[in-house]
Amino acid sequence: MMHDLGRLLTQKTLTFAGANEIAEDMSLELASLRNSGEISNDAFLEAGVIQGGISIIANMLATGANNEEIKLHYQQIKDRAALIVTTHPELAVVLS
Repeated sequence: MMHDLGRLLTQKTLTFAGANEIAEDMSLELASLRNSGEISNDAFLEAGVIQGGISIIANMLATGANNEEIKLHYQQIKDRAALIVTTHPELAVVLS
């Protein structure tokens, strides 16, 4: 999901609706993994920070933030996602 977000951002085709859709898809996937027991509640909560960061990107797009500012925020959440995956490798599928 992060890969899709980055690709759309690089192509300058990321929209508010697109970022919201990625955030919602991530939220649903995380809830499903938690409910099935594939991830712990701790992993779910940590990954939720990334989902929230994507929602912030959607809001930045809606308010007309410049592309460089959005790219900076994206890089920060991408780096954070990589750190989370080192602690919770089962999240790699969702956070990559």
